[in-house]
Amino acid sequence: MKRILLIGLSTISLFALSLEDRVKLLEEKVAKLEKKLSIVDKSQKEIRENSVILRCNKLKLVDYSYKYNNAGFISSYDFKYKIKNEYKQPIKYVYASIAFIDNEDTNLLEDYIKKDIIIKPNETKIIKTNYLIDNGSLAEYLKDTPKKDLKVEFKIFKIEFQNGKTIKCN
Repeated sequence: MKRILLIGLSTISLFALSLEDRVKLLEEKVAKLEKKLSIVDKSQKEIRENSVILRCNKLKLVDYSYKYNNAGFISSYDFKYKIKNEYKQPIKYVYASIAFIDNEDTNLLEDYIKKDIIIKPNETKIIKTNYLIDNGSLAEYLKDTPKKDLKVEFKIFKIEFQNGKTIKCN
């Protein structure tokens, strides 16, 4: 009986040591993971500092208008976009897209702005573009779709400021 009791006690003490060792190993792993997480947080901060951001929501499309042109073989739209700079510094270049989507979620047309333009803080500027329509394109339907039935998506890809800073948006 003493032997069984001694064997039981030694097994329990071995198991307890094993648990302590396991806890120690887990604590070491947690410390390593916290260190790696710190490195990831630091690199994400550096990415933000290098101007890769998710949204450029301080440059806004305030209003738009367009005119349909049909010159026989060539059809096009002349667009006027009213863009407002809500950043605290002047913008010198804009790269963005404007998609016109009908009430059935059909993308009728996607126009692009790639323009050197000075827009001071809190200033609104008009940017003009011309869009040539391909034969058989859904863009033809834009002229017949009322403005109230259109959804406009303004996506900014890149903004350059006068001070040389550039931000890229997703």
